Amino acid sequence: MKNKKLITLVATVSLIALIGVGATLAYFTDKDDTLNTITMGHVDIELDEPVFGQENENHTIHNVVPNQTITKDPTITVKGDSESCYLRAKVEIGETLNETQKSELLKGINIQEENWVLGTDGYYYYQKKVEKTGSDQTVVLFDKVVIPENWGNEIADKEFVINITAEAIQADNFTPTETNGKITGWADSKGTAITAEEYVTK
Repeated sequence: MKNKKLITLVATVSLIALIGVGATLAYFTDKDDTLNTITMGHVDIELDEPVFGQENENHTIHNVVPNQTITKDPTITVKGDSESCYLRAKVEIGETLNETQKSELLKGINIQEENWVLGTDGYYYYQKKVEKTGSDQTVVLFDKVVIPENWGNEIADKEFVINITAEAIQADNFTPTETNGKITGWADSKGTAITAEEYVTK
């Protein structure tokens, strides 16, 4: 059987900030002029794969074979200066595989289902609010991938990507959508689904 390749890419993390007011609200008054200063809170997360990245140069693994178990550990770090937040993540397979092969591979991804629930929008939602503690906190989405054992020569020499996107939203004044007591979505007060906006932290 020919060698197979599995290429892994960690997506750029998208940060979402629901409109909210941080802890600082100051009023300065001089005669009839009033100046209000409002400092917005922020969320700050990082996404990496500490074990997989250390073991595989450029996040690439070669010569993968059917039924092989690969240690792959997408880990979201909520930074110590971040506001309390909710997390969600999406797992997507690159276009080099057909839909059946994508489905088979997704079944081999060991999502930590006690902590994550799949919503109808394709995101996995973390079931706990990550409280602000002043220290970095880590949350793992999954820890391994098992290559389907029924894959044969039709996959030989193919390269494919497992793409992970992680997002966070400030928890203050925000209530996630729930189904049967489980977090399954993010929507604003009008019921409109919240989409990601990218922020650059300095």
